[in-house]
Amino acid sequence: MPERRSTTVALSTALRQFGHGLLSSHQDYRSMFTWRSWAGGWLVRLLCQVLFFATLGTLLGSAQATGEIAFGNAAALGPLAALGVVSSTVGERRSGTLEFLLVTRANPFLVLASRGLHWVLDGMLTSSVALAVVPLLLPVPLHLPALPAVVAVNLLVSLSSYCLALTLAGISLRHPESRMYLTAGTTIGYLLLCGITTPVPQDGLPARLAAVLPITHGLALMRRLAEGAPFSFGPLLAEAGVALLWGVAAHLTLGLALRRAVRTGSLVLH
Repeated sequence: MPERRSTTVALSTALRQFGHGLLSSHQDYRSMFTWRSWAGGWLVRLLCQVLFFATLGTLLGSAQATGEIAFGNAAALGPLAALGVVSSTVGERRSGTLEFLLVTRANPFLVLASRGLHWVLDGMLTSSVALAVVPLLLPVPLHLPALPAVVAVNLLVSLSSYCLALTLAGISLRHPESRMYLTAGTTIGYLLLCGITTPVPQDGLPARLAAVLPITHGLALMRRLAEGAPFSFGPLLAEAGVALLWGVAAHLTLGLALRRAVRTGSLVLH
């Protein structure tokens, strides 16, 4: 009985910490955007980004390539937005809030992971709007009854990318100057290896990298669903496996970075 009570208290504490992290995440997002600036600025900018990349297919003179590139870039807005947690986590260190977190009894990983979830929610919203709007402008294959399933798969892909981003955040906490290079390098890797703008590599090191990157398996499933094909659990399980892999890596990397910072007293930047 005491063990069950202890487990219940631990779970309740974790949920409370996670909830406070989400509330803080919401406040951070409100400080960045109003509905007017989001809809008239940020969303329009991302839709233009999708249309810009779609012009690659137009230059090739292929309506099919135009549609595939447009769909890939619209679906990728969620996973790409999740990379924003790298900079915001380093921002915790620069603003001095990380030190206060580490002297509390809260679980640092749980708090940091929940505090950055506004990046995932923003990415999902912009990606969903793009997936609904872009087919009205370009020859993008989209089986409308499959749209909810496409969005659901995209949520898993975005969370998978978020786990990878938290892993990069753990590295950036030790080397803050690396955050932009890591984010830019990951973005380029997504675009080149995961089937967003170019086909997924089929052999060699690029193929092995593509297999463990978020987006690759989920985007392949989203494309098939958008074309009206039946749901397939294979790519979904593969994407879930990638998310689990990066989730474990994020927990280990962030934990090591925080323990080292406490041990060496290197949190404060001058």
